[in-house]
Amino acid sequence: MERQTKRTMYLMGMKMHFLTSSESDGYFLCDATLLPSAGAPQNRHPDDAESFFVREGTVEFTVDGVVTNAGPGEFVKVPKGGVHSFQNTSDSEARMLILNVPGAIHENVFKICGTDLEVGADDWPTNSPELDMEWVAKVCKDEGLEILA
Repeated sequence: MERQTKRTMYLMGMKMHFLTSSESDGYFLCDATLLPSAGAPQNRHPDDAESFFVREGTVEFTVDGVVTNAGPGEFVKVPKGGVHSFQNTSDSEARMLILNVPGAIHENVFKICGTDLEVGADDWPTNSPELDMEWVAKVCKDEGLEILA
């Protein structure tokens, strides 16, 4: 079965193939590939539940103070409002499915802050813009996602 990618974005060392749209599907699902050391800083979002299914590599998750190293086939769930972060601790790319319900928060942040790539692109961008993390934090806050670190 062929992947039905609707959009492909790059943000903070992650390439994300959007598989659904929160607006039309009621949830947001993306297939994310993370460069070594890439991930998301400590954050929380009271209106979105978030879950991760690791497909390749090892990803370190911290959820409400509990650290878990998840490998292929492992699932990590973050409840609405849970304080969490994640980072690829592998020496190579890690890959995971990220599910957000209802998902508009994450989908909007990725669209606003990320760099569009060719839909379904497997190559990494060669010229990704430097991110102003204060601006990113403001966008996140405006969308309902609070960056804590």
